[in-house]
Amino acid sequence: MVNGRQISAARVWLGISQSELAKASKVATRTVALFETGGRVPHDRTLKALVDCLEGMGVEFLMDEDNADVGVGIRIRSPKVHPDILSARKQRTE
Repeated sequence: MVNGRQISAARVWLGISQSELAKASKVATRTVALFETGGRVPHDRTLKALVDCLEGMGVEFLMDEDNADVGVGIRIRSPKVHPDILSARKQRTE
């Protein structure tokens, strides 16, 4: 299972904030923050939304081959920022 440290690492590597990830994945910012700090494990559908969003931006989550429940890292392939994030950033600068 993907863990909060992996979500945080992917987000920071991509240079996006918690609120940007939350908006792009349609998840509450507080949920992202609590998951990243280990304060809460989100529902399966919420975790899927976060993972799908980050994977769409080029993140690959690395898992322990001997223990499918252990997320151990990330890899970035062809990074690209989510269109909703780019649009929001553009609006802020105008």
